[in-house]
This record gives sequence, C-alpha cells and structure tokens, in this order.
Amino acid sequence: MQKCDVLIVTHHAGDLLAECLVAVHAQTCPPERIVVVVSSLVEVRPIQGVEIIQSPSAEDFAPAANRGLRALGGRPIVLLNDDTSPAPDFLQELLSHIDGPGIYQPRITLEDGRTDNTGHLLFWDGFNVARDRGMMEPQSPPDCGAFSGAAVMFTPEVLIRVGVFDEDFGAYGEDLDLSLRAVRLGFGIHYVPTALVTHKLGATYGRVTARKIFLVERNRTAAAIRSLPKGAIAALPATSALRISVMGAAALRGRGLGRGAGWQGAAAALAGIIAGVTVAPSAWAKRRRDRESWTTTSTGMWSHLNKQRAPLSKLAGETISER
Repeated sequence: MQKCDVLIVTHHAGDLLAECLVAVHAQTCPPERIVVVVSSLVEVRPIQGVEIIQSPSAEDFAPAANRGLRALGGRPIVLLNDDTSPAPDFLQELLSHIDGPGIYQPRITLEDGRTDNTGHLLFWDGFNVARDRGMMEPQSPPDCGAFSGAAVMFTPEVLIRVGVFDEDFGAYGEDLDLSLRAVRLGFGIHYVPTALVTHKLGATYGRVTARKIFLVERNRTAAAIRSLPKGAIAALPATSALRISVMGAAALRGRGLGRGAGWQGAAAALAGIIAGVTVAPSAWAKRRRDRESWTTTSTGMWSHLNKQRAPLSKLAGETISER
C-alpha cells in the first residue's frame, strides 16, 4: 500500500496537539512524514519524528495550512486539525479507498459517537452545511458537495492542478472554495465511511462568534463568484435572502445559525454580505483566470449543486460549520 504524509495545523498546541500526534503515531499504516504548522507564536519544543514549521506571526488557517502543503508533495496529504483524533486504521482506510486522483472525505465523529459531518451539502448561494450532523449511523451517498477542512485527504494531482487554499479567505470558507475549484477541474470529492476521526468540535477556534458569521458570509460570497455558474451568481441576492430568512425564523425558535448569536450575529451576517460585495471584483478576476482550465461546464456545476443541495429544513436546523 502506498504511503501518505500528514499535515496538522495548530494554533494553541498543548494537549490538543499532543493527543492528535499520539493518535497519528499509533496508525496501522504510519505516515511517511508528519508536519506540524504552528500558526501562532506559541513555542513548540522539538518532537521526535515530527517536522515543525513555525509561522513568523499569528496566521489564520488558510495561510498556515499552505505552509505545510507547500513543504509536502509527491504523496497523498492528509490534513488534520489539531483537535482531531484519528482511529488507528484511519490512514489505512483512506489510502485503500483511493480510486484515482481526487479529494477523500473521512467520517468525522463527535466524542459521544454521533456524526460531526461526512462532508458538506451546498445551498444555491454557496453556503455549506455539515452533512449528517448528529446522526449515529449515517447512510450517505459516496460523493460530497464540499469537503471539511477539519480532516481530509488530497491526492497530489489535486494540489498540482487546483492549487492550495486561497489565503484571502483567512479562515472559514477556504475549504468550500477549494472544493468548488476542484469540481470545476473535474475532481470528485469522495466519502470514505470507514475512515473514522473524532473531532472536539470547536475546540480550536471556539463555537459560534460574530467574527465567524462575518467570515462565513464574506467568504461564501467570494467562493460562489469564483466558481458557481453565472445564473447562480445572478440569483445570489434572492437565494441568500431566502436562506437568511429561513435561518432567522429558526433563530427565533432557538435553532439554526442565529442560535445564541443574538443581534450581534445578525449584524455580523449583514456585514459579511456587504464585505462579500466589496471582494467581488477580486473573486471575478480569479474566476477569469481559472476558467481557461475548467473541464466542468456550467451544466455540470448546476448538476453538482442540485445533487448536493442542502434543503431548507436542513438550513433551519444547523449551526455554521465549526473548527
């Protein structure tokens, strides 16, 4: 069986990183290289068998992850948050399910055994929702709308052709953007239900905050403009208004996106949408650059959106994706 490399991004290090590394070292199919990127000025002492890359200043997830991705190559790369703990056969299961170039999504579980996600579903405006969250025994389709940045495997071809994360995103939505860019280039996002990893949901970056809501809305807009069909982009005001109305109504019942966020969350969502408009020219310029290499047509992207669509009932019952 081929080998892979493991990349872990950590901000706080400490016990979270230590627990993750113990689980990685216990793999039945050990990785060839283990690289840890420290995205803050926290000091991490040398660790045997681990290559440490120290960011020169505090960084968000996307630029920190890119430091590690650029240091690796030639083998599949498994990207993990430091608040994850893979099962002993996690890497073996991922590697055994490689069926050509693509992105491979494991089953991410919570500490109580329920599912965190099996990848993401997509709404028409690009908003992504954790698939199967809260379920004990999900029976999910073999493909995903988008991968989760908490735990994922890339084959080398994906990063060579699609590139790394867009650092303009900082944190949140960078996984959605890379997912959509990969689909535009013909790569699939494949679900591997037997590859299990436990996620301490929100342990790295916290739970719902106004900043998260702002970044999700801003970055979702940028990702949509860069990769979605023109018809979906033209409909963004209507589809986003519909989604936010559904989520707002759910929030009044103590459910969904606005749960616990209050007026500050609503203000952050509005500010994020406005910020999304301001970054639209940059996103459109990236789209023009990308489309010369696209192999998936607008019809194909509409098919992906509809196949992986997040229903309104799902939007009303979920919180935003959390790291």
